[in-house]
Amino acid sequence: MAVDAQGVLLALTVLTCLNHREAATVDALAGRILPGDEHDPGAREAGAVVYVDRALTGAYANLRELYRRGCEELDAFAIERSDAPFAKLSETQQDELLTVLCDPLAAQRPQAATGDARQARLAYFFAVVREHVIQGTFCDPVYGGNRDGLGWRLLGFPGAYWGYGEGQHGTYGFDALDLPVKTLADLRREHAERGQEHAR
Repeated sequence: MAVDAQGVLLALTVLTCLNHREAATVDALAGRILPGDEHDPGAREAGAVVYVDRALTGAYANLRELYRRGCEELDAFAIERSDAPFAKLSETQQDELLTVLCDPLAAQRPQAATGDARQARLAYFFAVVREHVIQGTFCDPVYGGNRDGLGWRLLGFPGAYWGYGEGQHGTYGFDALDLPVKTLADLRREHAERGQEHAR
């Protein structure tokens, strides 16, 4: 089976918390949450999985077990329904499986009375991953996601600026898309350069 460019990129990514199977599952989920491709990027292309991986060693460390268990249960569910782990399913199969998991009427069906606890856990897991994928797509790249400012470009947001100059702020017809995307790292570098100039 041929490995796509995203698969190669993920295989080369240094992970700090997720193992490669878990990262592939989260990355595949990201691809269904905010789909994209090389011409019209989405969450996978923005590297949302890197943000999630880093966050699980920091701010979201308390969610590590949820991710481990969630990835394992999602793969088991996918194998039962489609004979392959989630990341190996086609996009159509992934969407069908997620539709089953996120069906708000499922809890009202007679068979739900017996309690499908796994489905409830997986629906919760997906909701958590969805929130983190969105964060990872649109955060400042310093946090691991929003690779090359892709998420910001999707929104038409120029990134981190100290402010706007004359002819920009409040000017009719000014388009912030004309500005180069800047990150917090860019601002820190500019600040350091200005400090060196003043020291001369």
